[in-house]
Amino acid sequence: MIRTDFPVTPVEGYKDPDRYYRRWLYILLAATTVFRLVFIQWVELAPDEAYYFTWSRNLQWGYYDHPPMVGFLILVFTTLAGQSEFGVRIGWVLMTALLSYLLYLLARLMFRSERAGFFAALVLNLTLLGSAGAIIVTPDGPQGLFWALSILFVYQATAGKGGFWWYLTGVALGLGMFSKYTMVLLAPCIFLFLLSYPEGRNGLRRKEPYLAFLLGLAIFSPVILWNAQNDWLSFRFQLSHGLEVKKQVGLRYFGEYWAGQAGLVSPLLFLAILWAMGKSANQGFRRGEKQWLLLFWTSAPVLLFFAYTSLRSKVEANWPALAYFSAVVALSGFAVQGWAGWGKGKRAFAWVAGLTALLFTFLAHLQAVHGVIPMPAHRDPTSQLHGWRTLGDRIKEVAQSLDPAKGIFLLTPRHQLVGEGMFYTQGKIPVYQWDAPNRINHLSPLNSPPVGSQGIFFTEGGNELPRGLEALFESCEKLEPFVVRRNSGVVRTHPIWKCVGFKGLQCNTP
Repeated sequence: MIRTDFPVTPVEGYKDPDRYYRRWLYILLAATTVFRLVFIQWVELAPDEAYYFTWSRNLQWGYYDHPPMVGFLILVFTTLAGQSEFGVRIGWVLMTALLSYLLYLLARLMFRSERAGFFAALVLNLTLLGSAGAIIVTPDGPQGLFWALSILFVYQATAGKGGFWWYLTGVALGLGMFSKYTMVLLAPCIFLFLLSYPEGRNGLRRKEPYLAFLLGLAIFSPVILWNAQNDWLSFRFQLSHGLEVKKQVGLRYFGEYWAGQAGLVSPLLFLAILWAMGKSANQGFRRGEKQWLLLFWTSAPVLLFFAYTSLRSKVEANWPALAYFSAVVALSGFAVQGWAGWGKGKRAFAWVAGLTALLFTFLAHLQAVHGVIPMPAHRDPTSQLHGWRTLGDRIKEVAQSLDPAKGIFLLTPRHQLVGEGMFYTQGKIPVYQWDAPNRINHLSPLNSPPVGSQGIFFTEGGNELPRGLEALFESCEKLEPFVVRRNSGVVRTHPIWKCVGFKGLQCNTP
């Protein structure tokens, strides 16, 4: 019999091609980061970004919509980099670079392959999900980072590296919940993961997983205390917003949900990710391979949870974003392990899926700057990144026509417009929100300008002042509406009123 198990000695001059993937990883991270640091200065703050900016100027342990992490981070980075689009967004660019590295590290550890690690980072950056998350400021940015850290820590803990890794998981869980409430989904995902294989069930008899969960709650406790002191405001809003059954439910929102997910990562890559989720379950349950079980339980259940939610209420496309990080790692692992045995059709699909995702992402960036895809300006989602600076200039022009000695303030009915007004007037004019008692900038007897001040009311759409507002001033004058145009199309119309002689608020005034 001829032996085939001789030890292999590398031939002199031979270079392992796999080791070059770490170099390609650094090139990928450097190229995407530099591009994004430039790109974030080309487009203005979206309404939600501007709203989160207002949090950084009024720090609390909680807000009506979300926990406070996004506001804390904006304050840190604008302090370091200045109050500009660059300063607001730079943290999210850096977090995405770190998230890419974490996916690389997780895939490299799980599959002992630099190539698998590189492909995990590459796939994330090919998708609109990864690219938009690096540019647009939302709570999803820090939450995604702490979710990936949690998965890495759990993998190390269950690989026998020591109970310390469980405590790190607790820290990541707490900071993730400090970013966005849906981070709590990690707890049942990890519990089901441990329950699904013998060693994991033994691990459930140990104290470390439970202490880790308690540590996470301890870190999150200021948000719990804030909610308790504010009639559970934020918790009630999110439960109603995400889980309450709405009037128009059923297959309509269910179909929109799946279409939105396909658009978020591109249709072919989305199919590949679904395949990777299913194959992870097969490999994990059939062969009892722990890494596949971890990747399955931290991806598919999240996607399915929000699919169920879409039968009860409208689900925003970004809500299930947590499902894709583990799925990308799994997809990269399957691709590297199976590539040599794949036929031409499967390889062609992989190439087309990757290139299609890249095309989607490229066009989205191009559309945001130049509007190359013909569509009505008011229906183009990237139009929300334009027109706010010029609106701020117009508001400052109106302010110059008023007497600065009497005091000037802005008033608007929407929380996003509060943010745009505050940011694009450089915070030089106080901004209040009309008739929004749950918002931090709400105009109230305890939060109002001095009597005799002059107000500039602006809104989006509509032709009349809100009921009860005009009575707060001696007189109000309607000015020429400010129209935002893009590529010759109307994006938005902002009616503006100049009001003088603010009368002040009584305790019973909304």
